[in-house]
Amino acid sequence: METIKLAPGEMAPDETDCIKINETPEGTFTLVASALMACGDGDDSESVALVSSDPYPSYEAAESAGLAWAQEHCVAKLYIETDGGPEPVRTPRPDFAPSA
Repeated sequence: METIKLAPGEMAPDETDCIKINETPEGTFTLVASALMACGDGDDSESVALVSSDPYPSYEAAESAGLAWAQEHCVAKLYIETDGGPEPVRTPRPDFAPSA
């Protein structure tokens, strides 16, 4: 998997697979991810997303979890965004529809 770490505050291009790591006011880190799952035999891809429920104790722990998640979903090229602050995350990919 190719990874591209963006400068703090820089956003990944639209419709790309990415993870975003934000620091909370408490000094822990949250993880949000969005990808077009490329695993499987068919030509159809499925949008998937991840929002961490529990904060990670370090940036490295959040990044490691995001990379593992992307690997599980067969991501070939992953952008890594970070703000370093408790900013809201970018909106999910336009083709993502959360399941009920």
